[in-house]
Amino acid sequence: MALSVFNTRTRQLEPFVPADRHVVRIYTCGLTVYSAMHIGHARTYCFWDVFRRYLEYRGWHVLSVINYTDIDDRIMTRAAERAEQAGGGEGGWLEVAEGIIATFRRDCRALRIKDYAAYTRATDFIDAQIDMIKQLIDAGHAYVANGEVFYDVQSFPRYGELSGNRLEGQQAGASGRVGEDLDRKRHPADFTLWKPSSPSQPSWPTGAAQWPQGRPGWHIECSAMSTVMLGRHFDVHGGAIDNLFPHHENEVAQSEPLCGHPWVGYWMHPEHLDLRGIKMSKSLGNVIGIPDLLVDHRYDEIRWFFASTHYRTKLAFAPDLVSACAEGFKKITRAVKILGDRLRAVAPEARVIPVASPYASMRPEDRSFPRERGAFVYGAFGAASARLVERFIGAMDYDLGCPQATAALFDYVGELFAGGMETLDDPPSAMAAYRCLVRHLYVLGIEVVDEALYPELAADCMPAADAGDAVAPYRAVIDRLLELRIDARKSKDFARADLIRDLLKAAGVAVEDTPGGARWELSR
Repeated sequence: MALSVFNTRTRQLEPFVPADRHVVRIYTCGLTVYSAMHIGHARTYCFWDVFRRYLEYRGWHVLSVINYTDIDDRIMTRAAERAEQAGGGEGGWLEVAEGIIATFRRDCRALRIKDYAAYTRATDFIDAQIDMIKQLIDAGHAYVANGEVFYDVQSFPRYGELSGNRLEGQQAGASGRVGEDLDRKRHPADFTLWKPSSPSQPSWPTGAAQWPQGRPGWHIECSAMSTVMLGRHFDVHGGAIDNLFPHHENEVAQSEPLCGHPWVGYWMHPEHLDLRGIKMSKSLGNVIGIPDLLVDHRYDEIRWFFASTHYRTKLAFAPDLVSACAEGFKKITRAVKILGDRLRAVAPEARVIPVASPYASMRPEDRSFPRERGAFVYGAFGAASARLVERFIGAMDYDLGCPQATAALFDYVGELFAGGMETLDDPPSAMAAYRCLVRHLYVLGIEVVDEALYPELAADCMPAADAGDAVAPYRAVIDRLLELRIDARKSKDFARADLIRDLLKAAGVAVEDTPGGARWELSR
């Protein structure tokens, strides 16, 4: 088995072979930080998180970089609006950008998107951008017009190769600025590398007589940041599908003359969210931020919903669709809870899995991952766990087939129930199944691990302690109320027993009476 991904550059499914057999270097286009992340962004960044998690599951070490575009006309507009509301003044761009950056980090953590190795701000790399522009001018790929530097797309024969938007298919005036296209550009597709700033706008000196000051264009920022951080050639570059053209096309055009071809090994582009045919816009009032999204749905329900559709397919989004998907997901969370409850009820030494595994690098390559494979496939559920591992890997190896991976998890949980998971008195086997299940959910960004049962995985979760057990602070109280309910039923005080049940229900705790005793879980 080998991982294959769809490479936008070649429009083919290709074996994934990074330049270094141990390390994968990924650059992801991040937010232009004038407004907060919304659900469309969330789908994109959750995909990149799953991709990274699966690479790590497979044994690679991932250096992931994401950028912030923190200099942009919309940021300046937002800063001016704030200044006007505050009674005047200039500047405030930094405050706007940093405020949105903080919001982005909080939203990512709320969705359990792992921290990147580096978060780069465009304004921290101005010197690298100026240097790159000077090299492009010297090489004949850029020119100056009235203090503005444009990239000459006709100087790059491969322009349009990435996106399919060839120059011959682009007409003069296509940008909507006919006069500007004809008067200032050699070709209407030429794009800005550097623009002069007015006295009230942020500006940096360049040391170049023809373009002495100003600020960078959007496209040059990512070329400079990615090259500085990851080198002149790196493995994966991506963003959402809307970044493909013109942004990524322009990045290739300005980078490959300086770095060589191919600059990037694999280009990957997740598709949009589809609000049932309605465009998401602030004017329509249908922009859904992450805090709003999490009012009605838990983060794990959102991650499961995102995983239900392949990343290169548009994902229809509506609250009822998320709720319907979450209803099916309850079977997964119920299995996790049943196993967890049974394991927490026994002494730690009784649930130890009696397996001594060799290091991953000592095993055959196709058995070197997941790292704890030997423990996962131990015991009464070992055959079912082995099938899950193989199906999960097979699904994810085929261009990150998350829908097939979720189907494998559903079938696995079905086998656990059919195999007597609820009554089996075999803690090591239950522990093996528990760890196998939560480890594979973790790849999909679903962190439902109890630190007491799987501290090695919990250490990688956000937050590390009790990451998957949000009810831990209330567990003792709920369990005590259930004990009181049992006492009331034994003494035939059914009114009191019903009162306790109703109180728990009102607090969002669903109680299920089983032959083995009462079982509870949080409900919405």
